[in-house]
Amino acid sequence: MNALMLHLRGLPVATKFVSTTSFALSVAVLLLRLRDASKGEDHDSDSLGSASVDPARYLVLRPGFVVNYSWTLITAAFVEPNPVFLLCGLLTLVTIGSFLERQWGLRSYAAFLLIVAVVPALTATGLMILFYALGGGAELLYKTQIGGMAGVLSGFTVGLKQLVPDYNVKLLRGKIGFRVNDLPGVYTLIAPILFSILGDLGGVLLVNIGFIESFVYLRFYKRTGTVRGDRSEAFAFCTFFPEFIQPVIKWLSDIVYRLAVACKVITSDEGYRQQQQDVELEAGGIGRRAVEEVQSGSETSDADRRRALAAKALDMRLGNSASPAPPSETSPPTEEAAAAAANNTSKTDAA
Repeated sequence: MNALMLHLRGLPVATKFVSTTSFALSVAVLLLRLRDASKGEDHDSDSLGSASVDPARYLVLRPGFVVNYSWTLITAAFVEPNPVFLLCGLLTLVTIGSFLERQWGLRSYAAFLLIVAVVPALTATGLMILFYALGGGAELLYKTQIGGMAGVLSGFTVGLKQLVPDYNVKLLRGKIGFRVNDLPGVYTLIAPILFSILGDLGGVLLVNIGFIESFVYLRFYKRTGTVRGDRSEAFAFCTFFPEFIQPVIKWLSDIVYRLAVACKVITSDEGYRQQQQDVELEAGGIGRRAVEEVQSGSETSDADRRRALAAKALDMRLGNSASPAPPSETSPPTEEAAAAAANNTSKTDAA
């Protein structure tokens, strides 16, 4: 028990805040609904009237009320009325979430958390309104609840794969093991099936939308130093799928990539390499030969350095889990520190 309390006190700032907030909001919604259930009130009806008096309407997102309660686009991701899902979500926040925050730093982690919470909820709401406009029933707007940490957890699995794709996780003293590289695929396969059995359409949407949008953000937009995204081959979209289907996925993703570049939604790979070249030139004034090396494979080497640091940090965290140390002693170098180390290495090589 003491070890658990030490671990909880040593959580990073954002992880501690989000975990506490999620727990408080979820318990509040659960208690309010239990109170109304004891009075014989039913809020699961398809009618507008029953949904409009749901005590959780101020925190849980329903597409039909998104204009009235627009803040639920943010709160919905951290409200989990199901006690089992709440426990799983909190465990993921304090383990994977704290690891990501220590690697990326507070600002980058907070920005990522906000994006994987709001964007999937907003996209799912838009899809529900579209389905209703195409002839769906009113239950799509008023019975469907879009909320819970399903989309956030999808984002966490993608972020973990980016950092330590080849890391082998062993549970129950090695009896159960899996590679982090397989985690997003397993989660996005099992979770939608589970939500479908429970009749939770919102959960199905959040899992899949969270997976796609977190990949897009980390692949093309997340800033590391002065460079945006991670274009390394180890983080290509096709690597999320089994090897036998990867050629087909790569062909399809290349088509989408070319369309996005043509519409100027994302930067081309050539533009990405130019950004890295400019960073290296500003950092150390490297020569022609070094520039050619940067153009050919700098993004891969920098990403490999960051992954090596992250894998080492994860080893330290798992190895010291029985006796947690204060954050100042166990916190691994952030991604910004890794970027600075990469620049220093480039200076040394140029000299």
